[in-house]
Amino acid sequence: MGRGVTNERERGLAEVRSLAWLLDNSIPVPGTGGRRFGVDAIIGLVPFVGDLVSGGIGLFIVWRGSRLGLPRVVVARMLANTAIDFVIGSIPFIGDAFDLWFKANTRNLGLMQRHLERPDTSTRGSWLMLVGLLALLVAFVVLVAWLIVSLVGAVLGAI
Repeated sequence: MGRGVTNERERGLAEVRSLAWLLDNSIPVPGTGGRRFGVDAIIGLVPFVGDLVSGGIGLFIVWRGSRLGLPRVVVARMLANTAIDFVIGSIPFIGDAFDLWFKANTRNLGLMQRHLERPDTSTRGSWLMLVGLLALLVAFVVLVAWLIVSLVGAVLGAI
């Protein structure tokens, strides 16, 4: 591997490491035995705009991973982590609590490090996670469709 590629990879990882720390773990919570949260949780308190800013930074981290040559399925898994963080994080109050636990940027950093440090690492876990998420999404869509059909049927039956 060329020196320029190694330097680019190290610089990219350092950049993502700094962003993930700032967003997910930069602020210690006194009296909790080392629990931390980051600026992401604070930014997320600003309705809509905070979630967009946080999601945009999360997408930058994913973009950085894709530029460093991660397998496509790993980039897709990183996108899924960012999407989960954005969608659930956008729910008032519940999303703020979720942001304290999920830490998508730190998860994405871990995926990047694992696959950049050991390129021969199996992508099986990423495939399983994506298939599982797809199954949950399909189940959710089917459930919502069933609820809508049931509700419309009940309303029309009452008329």
